[in-house]
Amino acid sequence: MERPERSNRKVLDIFLPGMINAYGHRSRFPAVSITGPSCALGCEHCKGYLLKSMYHIRTPDELLRILNNFEKNGMIGALLSGGCDKNGRMPWKRFLPVLTNYETGLYLIAHGGMNISSDIAELFKNTPIKQILIDIVGDAETLKYVYHIDDFSVMENTLKNVYLSDLGVAPHVIIGIHGGKIKGEFSALDMLAEFQKEEVILVVLMPDVMNAETPDIKDVIEVFSYARKLFKRVTLGCARPRGKYRKVLETALLENNLIDAMALWSYEGIKKAKSLGYRVRFYEGCCSIPLRKEIPILKEFYGIGIF
Repeated sequence: MERPERSNRKVLDIFLPGMINAYGHRSRFPAVSITGPSCALGCEHCKGYLLKSMYHIRTPDELLRILNNFEKNGMIGALLSGGCDKNGRMPWKRFLPVLTNYETGLYLIAHGGMNISSDIAELFKNTPIKQILIDIVGDAETLKYVYHIDDFSVMENTLKNVYLSDLGVAPHVIIGIHGGKIKGEFSALDMLAEFQKEEVILVVLMPDVMNAETPDIKDVIEVFSYARKLFKRVTLGCARPRGKYRKVLETALLENNLIDAMALWSYEGIKKAKSLGYRVRFYEGCCSIPLRKEIPILKEFYGIGIF
């Protein structure tokens, strides 16, 4: 992956995911749920809410049809996601065979679920899916309380299986996932660092679904500071509280040189980046994708003094 200039970190890469409408625009990177709106696991922070805005399919044939339509209609990629069963598994064993040797110009990434076995990891390798997104939880109590998975070895084995299978991996850590509290985030980063120290995506709990407290920004900054010491590239992902919170958070992260990229943006964040001398670059798609082609997202905004 192309990296910012590490000497002074004066490049900020910004991404617009396809499942989110930002300032009246979506990027050409839609999201698909292979389980429709359903998720049996019912994690406390989501409860299927994130699946609602995705395209819903139920069968492997529907997956092929929708991907073909995406490519025909000029999409640049797609996120494949969906709900889990009560063991944290997504139904990849049913869907991946139709993608074996499937040729497409789409940049495909997939959420692997919370429980990825070694055989499922191997199946991914024979498909055009270039990245597996995983959530890393560093605390057994949190895994049980939030994700309803009792056995912490599931998390450990999932991490091992995706990395030892030599897959492209987009690791995410959710700050404040334990009801808004910091509990296990530092351990999650340590777990990840045992496998790679190139990059990590950090997001912040959006407390609406869980009805939890918003994580304290000072605590969030501490997690980002720790991640900066461990990883070469740190990204602020799309999930984080909106309103004033996001503006204060973005400003603090930029002032302290704690991120190289972020998904979505506030005008205040862009202004702060500009005032600090950052070169701001915009991309369509999820923030995990390698930087292959720079694509301005909102050209009409360039003339109003924000960018």
